[in-house]
Amino acid sequence: MIEYINSNSPLHRLDPRSKIIFALCIMAAALLTSSYIMLAFLIIISAIIWVMANIPLQKFKPVFLVLLLFVVMGMLTQAVFYTDRPDYTGTKTILFNILPYNVPVIGSLPVTVEGLKYGMVFSMRMIAVVLAPLIIPFTTHPSDMILVLRDMRFPEWMILMMTMSIRFIPLTFQNFHTIRNAQKLRKIKTSYQDMVLLMETLLITSLKTSKQMALSLETKAFGYSSMRTSFKTIKFGKNDVIFSAFSLTVLGIVVINTV
Repeated sequence: MIEYINSNSPLHRLDPRSKIIFALCIMAAALLTSSYIMLAFLIIISAIIWVMANIPLQKFKPVFLVLLLFVVMGMLTQAVFYTDRPDYTGTKTILFNILPYNVPVIGSLPVTVEGLKYGMVFSMRMIAVVLAPLIIPFTTHPSDMILVLRDMRFPEWMILMMTMSIRFIPLTFQNFHTIRNAQKLRKIKTSYQDMVLLMETLLITSLKTSKQMALSLETKAFGYSSMRTSFKTIKFGKNDVIFSAFSLTVLGIVVINTV
């Protein structure tokens, strides 16, 4: 579940803008390079940042599942379809065929060495692209993100939509697990009808939560004035400059070794 984890790590004390710069630099570097060494370098850097964030391993489980899905799907799809592209002009070393016969339209789906190599690059690239930006929601409080978006001159309705989405998604998952656990306590085996009732209950709960949010916004006169104030302020400090410089340095290293 992707949500803010309260901790006193160095990453939590940084300005959200420096973490956004880090995420953009890692993502740009991953998209620019196709080198195994450079992609591994980016993954290691992201992993070190995750360790510094002091996030419990159980919270990392959904992220790990997403990364595993990217790796499996990337390897499978690229191993089969990479050399079948119309613009591919390289060699084609077939290891084996997935299908025993040549099926019309799709063929025998041959797995090639070149496809496996590019599948590895594709998977490593996706890992780097996913790991870096996920640091932001895990280590940045929604109120800090609101202040940053205001400094960036985002409209208030857009800020509200983004922050509500960040808050509403974990809450929906929490309600899902609560309802599911309640069903398991009443019945050992669940049927298709139980899953339908679960989704209906989850929908009703989500609608009630949305109504409560709307009433809360009305009581606070949201939208009455375009000038919003806050007791809390954020400042781009010395550590943020160092972290941003480090991010740009990582991007520069990848660009130099790619050119």
